[in-house]
Amino acid sequence: MGFNSEISFSELSVAGVVKGMREGEYFVDRDFQRRLVWTDKQKVRLLETVLMEFPMPEIYVWKQDPNPETLAETFSIVDGQQRISTLRQFINNEWPLKSSYLDDERRDEAYANKYWKDLSQQEKSKILNYKLNSRQIPTWVTKDEIRLIFARLNETDRSLNPQELRNATLNGKFLKASVEVADSDEMKALDIFSQNDVRRMLDVEFASQLLGYERNGITNESAKSINDLYDAYSDVYSDYESDVKKVRQSLERIGNLFANAEIKSMFETQNYCYTLHAFLDIEGFRSDEELSKALSAFVSAYQQAPAEDDTSAQADANISDFRQGATSRTRSKSSRSLRVTGLRNWVRSFLGDDIRDKSV
Repeated sequence: MGFNSEISFSELSVAGVVKGMREGEYFVDRDFQRRLVWTDKQKVRLLETVLMEFPMPEIYVWKQDPNPETLAETFSIVDGQQRISTLRQFINNEWPLKSSYLDDERRDEAYANKYWKDLSQQEKSKILNYKLNSRQIPTWVTKDEIRLIFARLNETDRSLNPQELRNATLNGKFLKASVEVADSDEMKALDIFSQNDVRRMLDVEFASQLLGYERNGITNESAKSINDLYDAYSDVYSDYESDVKKVRQSLERIGNLFANAEIKSMFETQNYCYTLHAFLDIEGFRSDEELSKALSAFVSAYQQAPAEDDTSAQADANISDFRQGATSRTRSKSSRSLRVTGLRNWVRSFLGDDIRDKSV
């Protein structure tokens, strides 16, 4: 059975929705959509749209079964949560309408640089009475069916990257584990993702790669390979807790190594953090102090090494391996393996364990 004829249209006022969120009538369902990580500029631009009385995209709410005790009706916000949360934040006086984020011709408007509490009654009224076009999904539609609806809606939306599409249309234990790693203090402490990267869920995708290493070792990375992980460990993921724990412990150690500015300056990219994660899986028995000393020396040697095509005796084979893995297809299995083996063998040699191993 189709859904279109059952999804009703209505207009909701900003005042009604914000009041409903305060009272629990409307709530954000974390199983849907992107995480709430808009930039300050995006937030101000949304309020500017409202004050200009321009339209914004429809929001979708999912009607829940009434509470059998209180008879209260509630609605899950499944699409539009960032817009509604932004409106609520502004009305709660959490940030001002910074003029530098407004269109050039509106930077001198009376509302520029003002918090909600400082707006005129007319400006407040314009925001509170603004109409949000809403689609209400009936109670009987299941969460899986809603994901199918949004999979179809997002199928041709080129503005969504692969990870955003996974989050919007998939559900399961591997996604939950990836979000848990991405949201961990250990990942945030590395500071390798911009606010916009986090909004676009690139940190979740990277967490998926690290968890994928725990499952399959070093592999080629592609949209399909990550999708395969989500499919394989959607319902049954028996190593969920141990994998998340191992990745978080690895990220914590990488953070400790980043206390050395030289190491951080070279390795603070996704590709090199992946390299360190795999490297620590092999060499993690060493102390942080020992590894920090070795990696700092590696950075200096790498920066001073001869050119890539140098075949003289001065050319270090391990650094050459690492450089080759860093300059070719950086997320292929072969490139990742070259980086890890080159780094591992160089560190072993530096620490007196001169065993050149070509495998990972």
